[in-house]
Amino acid sequence: MTDYSVANFKDYQEYLRSFTVVQDFRYLPCHKTVTTLAKLGYRENRTFYEEDEFHNAKKQVEQLLNPTVSAIIYYSQYFKGTDKALRALAQREHLNVQQEISTIIFLEISGRSGFSQSGYIDFESSLRNYRFKGPNAVDWKAIFEERKLLRPQQTDIVFYDWRTRKIFANGNDNYTVVASNPEYGLMFAHKGDHKNIPVTTKKNPFSANVRRYQIKSDLYGFMILYDHHVRKKT
Repeated sequence: MTDYSVANFKDYQEYLRSFTVVQDFRYLPCHKTVTTLAKLGYRENRTFYEEDEFHNAKKQVEQLLNPTVSAIIYYSQYFKGTDKALRALAQREHLNVQQEISTIIFLEISGRSGFSQSGYIDFESSLRNYRFKGPNAVDWKAIFEERKLLRPQQTDIVFYDWRTRKIFANGNDNYTVVASNPEYGLMFAHKGDHKNIPVTTKKNPFSANVRRYQIKSDLYGFMILYDHHVRKKT
């Protein structure tokens, strides 16, 4: 388990001082004795790190909080097949991770009950959730290896279960779900550049914000991709 508390300390000496209180120096002969007590677990109920352990833990936390490009694993490298939908996602992975484009995936999959489940999946958010082992993470390595099928989930930005007629709409750190209306249909508002992204074929004032691709797939039947080129803040 990652110990994020080490990120609060500038260096090891500051970390050591965090285990001491004023009363320690009234009754104990030197700072070394105070440190020894901390190592033995007679202070706060938290892990005590030796200096090299502290630096390793701090480095790990900093990489998680501020991931570098070199630390990113691209799961599309595992794609060796011919499926057109997976190939299209593989071509978009790098651009989504770098947040140059934002791709929304629409899928409709038949369930075991015979009823379909459909959903809109935020590709970048789903990749990032898997990278950091978040809840309900999609195993993108297995998806690109064709060992598992990508399926909509209730945690996606929109999910619809045709058997129960239940719809789930979930905003995330990339998108807000804009209520569907008869004139414009369902839309998502991108939080980065505040552009509205329509996901219907209806013409509306926001159509220029997205490019729609319908892809015939041997694995998924049809997959629809909505690509939004993210406008960088200046």
